[in-house]
Amino acid sequence: MNIVGIERITYGVADVPLAVRFQKDWGFDCVEEGSTGAEFRLLNDTQVHIRRADDGALPPARIDWDVPHRGSTAREVVWGVADAATLEAIGAEMTKDREVRRDNRGMLHTTDDDGYHIAFTVTERKKLRFEATAVNTVDNFARLNRPADGTVLRRVGPSRMGHVVYWSPTDFRKSAEFYLKRLGFRLTDDMGKGGLFMRCAGASDHHTLLLQSHGPAYGFQHVAYEFKDFDEVMLLGCQVEKGGWKTNVGPLRHNVSSSMSWYIWNPAGGLSEAFSDMDEVDDNWVVRHFRPGEDPSFYGSSWRARPEQAGVGPATWKDEHTAPAFPKA
Repeated sequence: MNIVGIERITYGVADVPLAVRFQKDWGFDCVEEGSTGAEFRLLNDTQVHIRRADDGALPPARIDWDVPHRGSTAREVVWGVADAATLEAIGAEMTKDREVRRDNRGMLHTTDDDGYHIAFTVTERKKLRFEATAVNTVDNFARLNRPADGTVLRRVGPSRMGHVVYWSPTDFRKSAEFYLKRLGFRLTDDMGKGGLFMRCAGASDHHTLLLQSHGPAYGFQHVAYEFKDFDEVMLLGCQVEKGGWKTNVGPLRHNVSSSMSWYIWNPAGGLSEAFSDMDEVDDNWVVRHFRPGEDPSFYGSSWRARPEQAGVGPATWKDEHTAPAFPKA
C-alpha cells in the first residue's frame, strides 16, 4: 500500500482559544478561525484542524491517561496515499473485517485494531526541498565569509508532519500487525516491551508511526513536526516557551532515529514534537532490537540540555519540571 504520510490531524478540544493560541505560537499558518475551531496549514499543504470537543461530527475520543484536559485529544489521523488505486485497495482490504465510511470527498474513515480513528485520502501535499544548511567543521568549511543562518533571530514554523505516536496498552505487537500486514508499513526498530517503530511504505523517515506501551495508558500521545535544522528546533522551543508553553523533555538527541527533538505539552492533546535530522531509511535498513532498561545500547538520548529531565521519556514525568501544565487562555 503506497501510503506516503500524515495528511491531516483533527483534534477535539475542551478549550478552543487555548488550543488555537498554541498552534499559532507553534508557527502554523492559520487559514480559518472561528468560535468553534480553526484550520492550520503546514508548508507542504498538510493540515491540522481544531474543533470543539462536543462537536457531534467528530469521532469519539479514545483516551485514558493521566493528563489535564482529558477531553482534548486527536480524534482522527488522516493518512495520505499516492493515488486513487491505492485508496481503493485500502478500502477493499479494510471492508474485510470492519466498517468503512466513504465521505462526500472520497475520504475513507475507519478504525485500527486499538480502536483509534484513522482515515485515508489521496494526498494533496507539495514536495518540499530546502537548501542544505551550511555547517563548518574541522578543516571542512561549507560556509566561508558569511555568518551562520542560525545567528538570525526569527520566527519559525514546521514544514511537515513526520510521525504520530499512540499508547497501545494491551498487545502492541498484535495491534502493529494491522499496519504491517494489511497497510504495508515497514518495521524499522523494535524496543522489546517498549513498542515498535514503523514507517509507511511511501516514506523514508525512520518512522511515521510508533505504537508504544506504558502500562494501561491509552490514547494519542504525540505528533512530530519537522523543522529545517538544529537551529530551527532550538528557535521553535524558545519561541513557544516564551509564549508560556511548557516543555516536557528536550532539547535532546535521540539514539533511536537520531533526531534532534524538543517536546512541548499541547493543550489540543498530548505533545507536539519539533524535530530535525532524523534517519532516512529504505528497505535495506536493518531492524534493531532493544530492551529498554536492560540493554546498554538503548539509552534514549545521547545528550539532554536540561539535567532535571534525566530518566524522563516523552509523555512521562516525575515532578513539576516535566509534568503537563498550560497557561491560561
